This record gives sequence, C-alpha cells and structure tokens, in this order.
Amino acid sequence: MKKCCVLIPYYNAGDTLLSAINSIDYDYLHPDVIIVDDGSQITKAADVLKEYIGPLNIILLEMDSNKGIEHALNYGLSLHGRDYELVARLDCGDLCKNNRFSKQVKFLDENPDCYLVGSWVDFTDMDGRKLYTVEHPSDFESIKKLMFINTTFTHPTVIFRSNILDSVGFYPTDTPAAEDYAYFFKIIKKHKASNIKESLVNCTIDPHGISTIKRKRQIKSRILVIAHNFSINKYAVYGIIRSALLLYTPRGFTVFLKTFFNPNR
Repeated sequence: MKKCCVLIPYYNAGDTLLSAINSIDYDYLHPDVIIVDDGSQITKAADVLKEYIGPLNIILLEMDSNKGIEHALNYGLSLHGRDYELVARLDCGDLCKNNRFSKQVKFLDENPDCYLVGSWVDFTDMDGRKLYTVEHPSDFESIKKLMFINTTFTHPTVIFRSNILDSVGFYPTDTPAAEDYAYFFKIIKKHKASNIKESLVNCTIDPHGISTIKRKRQIKSRILVIAHNFSINKYAVYGIIRSALLLYTPRGFTVFLKTFFNPNR
C-alpha cells in the first residue's frame, strides 16, 4: 500500500488545476495526485495537464457527465482510495504551503488514534491578497462541540486515513454543497480528529465557486446536517439559529466582517 494520494475534483477549472498541483510538496512523500474530471465540457482536465511538467505521478479519472463534487470525490475514492494509507484533499486554485504534507503526515504517524487532521487556513481573493485567517480548534472535545456551529475543518486542508472508508463509508450525496460538513460529522462520531495550529493552505474565495453561487443551498444542507446530528446542547441550538440567519445575509457582507475583524490580516 502506498503512503499518500492527493484527491482533486475538477470541473472546467482551467489553469487553477496546475497552480494547485504545483503547490504540493514533493520531496517528503512523493504523493500520487488523483484528479477526477467531473464531466467538464469547456476545459477538460486532460487538456490542462498537457502543460504539467513536474515530478508528480498524475492519475486522471474522467466522469461521463457532471454530477457534482460529492460524486466526483466518491468516484475517486471508490477506484483508488484504498490503494493508499492516507488520502489528502485539495481543490483547484487552492495552494499548499509551509511543508503541509510533511507536517500533517508526521502528526498522523505520531498520533495513531487520530484519523483526520486539518489545519488553519488563509483565505485570499482572486488576486492572491490575504483576507483573513480561520483558526480551527485542535482539541477534539472543542471540535465536537463547535461542529454544530460551523465546520471545524476546511475541506482542502484535510488528510485522513483511508480505512475510514470501511468504518464511515463515502461522502454523503444527500447534502449538496455541504458534503464535507456531513462527512466530517460522520467521521468524528467514530474517530478522533484534530487540526494543526498553523496555516498550511491558502484558499481562494472565488465569486463563481460553490460557496458563493450555491450559498443558500449550502446553508440549507448545513441546517439538515445539524438537525440530523442534533442533541440538546447550546452549540446545536445556536448552530441552527446562526445558519438560519445566514440564509438572509449576503456572502460579501460576511467576508467583509471576517476580514475587518480578523487580527491576522
């Protein structure tokens, strides 16, 4: 079994795929990169990859039609997930930094009871300017409580043990645009998880990305996830109320607030 792969879903993302691949630290792990083209019609991943001249081994999977990110991720995991001890996530346009993989893999090797680890994350605009930093909790008890308010992991920062596929299964497909939130809830119910207290990924806020154009759908799915995992505690109650209010709050305004009040700008 190989050590690690990086799973990247792709849909008409163009050269942002290359920027993501080129940010992967190669020297430590030599991870394979599994790219799942989710039925692209405008710019296929195969055409973009013709320009890649780096050292990483690229495995390209192509879906016949566009089915959504959760289906693309599950397609990649079903074909190759169990070929690797660890599965890392990354999205087109997002950039790994600060020796991300060496630090996360070392953490998992030193903490065998931990099955998923993410990190803090810097959010940037389309020109690469830093907007704000999200500092996710590392303590597992805090993670379990705060998950009801919002996800305590940023999807492109996580790396998990592939054997969770046997205990947890694949990404849920009934929570569109919030498949990661639902999946992380499933994982932390059975396995310990953590975050490294350092920003290891830059995530781009794309005005045409899922979190923007499908924001209302994402929030509605988030409410369903909280309701499905609901327990009587202040975090769950606050999480439902908060998510309901966010349905009527423009994304641009929430980004402004996070940027303005963030001490790590």
